[in-house]
Amino acid sequence: MTKNKISKFLLYAAIALVFSLSGITHGKFSIFEPLQPSVAASTSTIPSTAKAPWPVFQRVDALSFASRFGLQTVWGGYNERSEDPFSFLGVGQSQELTNAANGNYAIYNNLDLGSGVEALMLRVSLDSGTNSVEVLLDSLNGPVVGTCTINTTGLQTYRTVPCPLNSNLAKNTPDNDTRNLVIKFTGSNSNMRFNWFAFWAKDTVQKIDDIQKIQPDQVNKGAPVIPISGRPVRTQNLLPASSETLARSYGLWSPAKTGECPKWMHDTYWTKAEDGKVYPTWHPPVDFNPETDMYCTYGHEHGDDPRSSEVFNIVGMPAFGYVSEQQEVNSPSHARHEDHFGHKVLVANNWYMYNANNTSLKTTCDVTIKLHMGSHSPDALTNTAHEMFVGGKCDGEEPFNLKHFALFGKAGQFKEPETSLCSLFVVSGISPNPIDQPIGGVQRAIPTKECFVRGTQEEQLAGASARSSEFWLTGFAGGSFYFNLKNPSRFFDSSSATKITRTVDTCYISSHPMSKSLLCQEVLAAGSKVTWDDPRSPFRGTVNSNSHFSALAFADSPNSVIYTDAYGKKRKNCTRFLSGHYF
Repeated sequence: MTKNKISKFLLYAAIALVFSLSGITHGKFSIFEPLQPSVAASTSTIPSTAKAPWPVFQRVDALSFASRFGLQTVWGGYNERSEDPFSFLGVGQSQELTNAANGNYAIYNNLDLGSGVEALMLRVSLDSGTNSVEVLLDSLNGPVVGTCTINTTGLQTYRTVPCPLNSNLAKNTPDNDTRNLVIKFTGSNSNMRFNWFAFWAKDTVQKIDDIQKIQPDQVNKGAPVIPISGRPVRTQNLLPASSETLARSYGLWSPAKTGECPKWMHDTYWTKAEDGKVYPTWHPPVDFNPETDMYCTYGHEHGDDPRSSEVFNIVGMPAFGYVSEQQEVNSPSHARHEDHFGHKVLVANNWYMYNANNTSLKTTCDVTIKLHMGSHSPDALTNTAHEMFVGGKCDGEEPFNLKHFALFGKAGQFKEPETSLCSLFVVSGISPNPIDQPIGGVQRAIPTKECFVRGTQEEQLAGASARSSEFWLTGFAGGSFYFNLKNPSRFFDSSSATKITRTVDTCYISSHPMSKSLLCQEVLAAGSKVTWDDPRSPFRGTVNSNSHFSALAFADSPNSVIYTDAYGKKRKNCTRFLSGHYF
């Protein structure tokens, strides 16, 4: 078998795809094209710092004060878990300030308040009683911009509580890019402790390489973030030529909120697939708009940068919607339409294979996965077929690159999260599209309104994290693939016209178990109402963990091409070898 052989797209039956065990061409990706600015811009390269017009979260450690009076530094007597709101195990002891009462204060200098801060999030502990806080601008003699009362949080228990501010005052001025804040503890309850404060502010100066990867680094930590600063700015010259053939999935996104990038910028991220058509592809979640000389956001993210993969020469840039296009061309009655937001990329470099006995084979692999997930829409409630690309290489083995519809159970139904008092099968009440998707894989486990509130209040609180997560499990190349999502933006609600309710909305229902979570504490302390598509919402379908394959069974053939249908079935002309692994 020739490793550098370029596999061609061939048809098997009506809707066949190719599984190639050798390297393939990855097409044309416009980021590498020569740039000639076609719009007015004050810079030809992306600056390392600029203003970001969407709300950006800023956290300040209580111990980073410029000066203090009366406050003392102590070690906490218990594990704090707010640094990672998804953690329920704690991150260890933390240092904090105590004696937070009787007029004692701390001054924090050079804070970028942007065009206005609605509220501070105060991370505090108060064993009993109440306490009060006063926030002043610039100095101890400056104007008071906010006051709040802190109620008891419980014995050795931290909570994130809001302290509303006057956003017309708590902001930068034309002459000042930063301001100072004084946090003064005016109550008499000296047992209160203070760990950190945070706020959301837009029109703040940011470093694009610090904020470009919005998804927390929960998975595949070996995948580096490739710097954006210093690259040429996007221009309209990067759009595909008018002579190019556009795939159905190209050009569907449009901006919907202030601070989002213009449509033409999004459309400059494209790749040409094996069929010669232009498809949308991965792009960073944030960018630089040369029309405004400010950073901008696309309002969604696609996970890891494929260029960070050590097998990028094999997988290339993913052509979002490629499988759907082939299926529709060859079998129009089976057309599968997937939204652009749902395409997610995972890169795993240099991980070890394990056999069935969980013993290392001392073989390392590199793999890139692109999976479509309806983590914000009703799509996953009913459709079992989701576009999945998997490509890579293991030491001593041939490269592989598979593109097909992965199946996750049965169309028209799904399963609740497999946790205490849940795990029932649910009929979505939405017709699958296409209607005759085959049964395959294992299942999709998705949060439901009913699952959240089953059991006693104690059982609801204890199970809130597991009940709000979803997981996807499917068969893959002789083994199985597992994907866990920790913060979907929606859950199933049979009483809703759309069959979904937004997870963030539960934060505003005091009786709902999710409202007691760390994530909801930050939502409630953010200031004004946070909607599901607000950058301040922590429920955006972006945090995944525990993704793994149970095994890989690669198919082989004399000409390096395996013929399958669009669902990876009906393989023809192949032998097999098996290697299990996890990552």
